[in-house]
Amino acid sequence: MKKTSWKKNLVLMSLAALMSTSTTSANEEAGKPVSLPVHADQALAALQPGSGPIDLNAKPIPKGLGALLGQASRGPAASVFPKIAPSVVVVRAGGGYGTGFIVDADGWILTNNHVIESAGIDINTASRMAYIHFGDLEDGMMTLNQQATPALVYAASPEKDLAILKLLAVPEGRELKPIVFATKNATPGTDCITIGHPKRGVFWAVRSGEVVGIAKYPHDMIDTVMTQMVMASDAKQSFANALSQSRPRKALLSTCGINPGDSGGPLLNNDGELVAVNFAIPKSEKDSQVNLDKFSYHVHLDEVKEFTANRPEKSEVFQPNYWPPAATSDFLDVDDDDVYETWRFSIDDETPFTGVVVDLDSDTPANFIEDYKAGKQDRKQFECEFALAVIPNNRVFYDRDNDGEFDLILTDVDENGTSDLTIAKTINGWERLELNEQPMFDPTVFRDAKLQERFKVLMMTQAKKPEGTTPDAESPEEKKPETETPPAEPDPAEAGDSKK
Repeated sequence: MKKTSWKKNLVLMSLAALMSTSTTSANEEAGKPVSLPVHADQALAALQPGSGPIDLNAKPIPKGLGALLGQASRGPAASVFPKIAPSVVVVRAGGGYGTGFIVDADGWILTNNHVIESAGIDINTASRMAYIHFGDLEDGMMTLNQQATPALVYAASPEKDLAILKLLAVPEGRELKPIVFATKNATPGTDCITIGHPKRGVFWAVRSGEVVGIAKYPHDMIDTVMTQMVMASDAKQSFANALSQSRPRKALLSTCGINPGDSGGPLLNNDGELVAVNFAIPKSEKDSQVNLDKFSYHVHLDEVKEFTANRPEKSEVFQPNYWPPAATSDFLDVDDDDVYETWRFSIDDETPFTGVVVDLDSDTPANFIEDYKAGKQDRKQFECEFALAVIPNNRVFYDRDNDGEFDLILTDVDENGTSDLTIAKTINGWERLELNEQPMFDPTVFRDAKLQERFKVLMMTQAKKPEGTTPDAESPEEKKPETETPPAEPDPAEAGDSKK
């Protein structure tokens, strides 16, 4: 089948059925869409949160003030700052920013996973790309260099909240000085220093404090432990089971006052050696009169050493999240067979369609809708073999062998109906495939003939929809790809991606 016919069907499917909120069946009652709540991470993605805008035009502290501050030392931070600050960088990704630091003179940079989580995807490598800003030390103070240097994500760990990146090229004339890892772990009561870029602060802000404790996060936190003590036995067991499913992260707590924007920055000892990596502050309580941000959370050095011990030879092929950003969702019976097989997502009237996930073989439990609305079922229980997302790019997901996991992802950046970036799960893991003219909608990718036919039926159904049912709305092919360009010169082609 020609690719143009499938492109046409994509438009028909997206406009006539998926973006329409009025009808999916000739029988109004039988085919009426069923509204469902959306998952928390989809709602957050719809809001597109970031660490805050970064002011690249911010003026440095005046030289006179810098000299004045340099005269009055309040401790070891004054001597650590000029030695370490040039090794600390700004990491910009997905509209937000964080802090990172050099760990190898060849261009390796360490930061938090959540800092680069929403980074765009580089078309040439299928890896996430972030933008690094260096600073220059002058008169004892740091000045931001607005020229961005691209870096690819080589490895990321949500469990440790760490990510390691490598510059595509070390900027000409810039010598990279890595921060040395401490040979001895910090203990409670010892001094510590951090340098980062706190929101509503200034670049390369230095702060001092002391280590207050070491624990497994979140398992050993007071709130976690005390909450279990007052629970009924059944609830306590359920809570314990939930905790057991997550890997504890060894964390260090300090009195260094970090803010959003400091994430991924180094926590140092008095010799300027790394003892931990910043990752969080306590959540504020709206009803409390007490300020809880008197201490900060940091990834312990043991976790950092384990994560950085083996650096990958190639950058990580990233698998985007198939759940679209959304504020609302509903279930549709697209082909009028009295089975709700299509889960459609939207944000608001201006963005009435962000994507769908489709159960082609109708093997989702019959009571899924009721149980999901009641909070008894997780969205993962919806057995889907195909998904379409249109934010930030047109992207489709296929479960080719129907084993419950997507194994082929196609991304259309230039809106021509064919994939510009194709990645697939192979025996060697996820890899970027060199496929020319691969149609975005292609039933032949399914290995099961029944899935192929079902896919065709769902799409052909849309072509038969009566005229006049399509609202005046933007189609997926009218969506513009979200790309990011460095301040001064263009970087390799990039396909944007939203947070998981």
